[in-house]
Amino acid sequence: MEHPAYSQLRPVTHSVGVVLCDNPSYSSLEGTNSWIIHAPGDRVAVVVDPGPQDEGHLNVLQAQAEAGGAQIALILLTHHHGDHADGAQRFRQLTGAPVRALDKRYCAGGDELIDGEIIRIDGLTPTIEVVATPGHTGDSVCFFVHGEGGDAGTDDDVEGILSGDTLAGRHTTMISETSGDLGDYLDSLRLLDKRSHGVRLLPGHGPDREDAAEVVEKYIDRREKRIAEVTAAVEKLGEGATVSQIVDEIYTDVDPVLRSAAKQSTRVTLRYLGLPTN
Repeated sequence: MEHPAYSQLRPVTHSVGVVLCDNPSYSSLEGTNSWIIHAPGDRVAVVVDPGPQDEGHLNVLQAQAEAGGAQIALILLTHHHGDHADGAQRFRQLTGAPVRALDKRYCAGGDELIDGEIIRIDGLTPTIEVVATPGHTGDSVCFFVHGEGGDAGTDDDVEGILSGDTLAGRHTTMISETSGDLGDYLDSLRLLDKRSHGVRLLPGHGPDREDAAEVVEKYIDRREKRIAEVTAAVEKLGEGATVSQIVDEIYTDVDPVLRSAAKQSTRVTLRYLGLPTN
């Protein structure tokens, strides 16, 4: 079974499968990937990013996670954006499982996540390593799934990286203007580059990818290129140039539909450079 496959469990690795929510859009691509961590024979399951408050999707997600008699023991959030997290409270009502996130404001019945924490649950074979990756948002986190129950620093058994919106399976990801930061994002990408070679990418949107490092390296190259382009445009136009003028200088053939995204990316880059966003 290949991506996209709506309303059914698509196994991806030995311990991880995905249920794709039918909420396609420009930003969410084909929809939100809701991930189920559950090795064959495990008594419990963990759900990552239950998605929007879509009753049909949540019911399918619960049924697939509990197939074979497993119990949903925990709900994890990669970050607070609605297409990943708005359904979490309702999913908690349906399953009784606690919700944990890096920001305590989005937790319910569970403590906030801690960077470097190893989540172990009785009845679940894999362990889940929490790796804070701020940038897309301040509360963004990746989950490294250790299929054989390993600890941080023992990457030989990492079978997948659940990346939320830090990395997408297709195209790039936007940085939130309200809670994101380009400097943090570059630091997070460099951190992931050290640990993602040969590890499968399990993104919040788009298809899974065989080697996460290929995506990470493209993202770093693209961001560095954009920083250089914005810097050159400001040097040419002057620091009083407006965002619209800079966009016109850089994105010479941008689709009008994407102009808003181009302006957002430019403002984020200007802030990183310490320049005004007129």
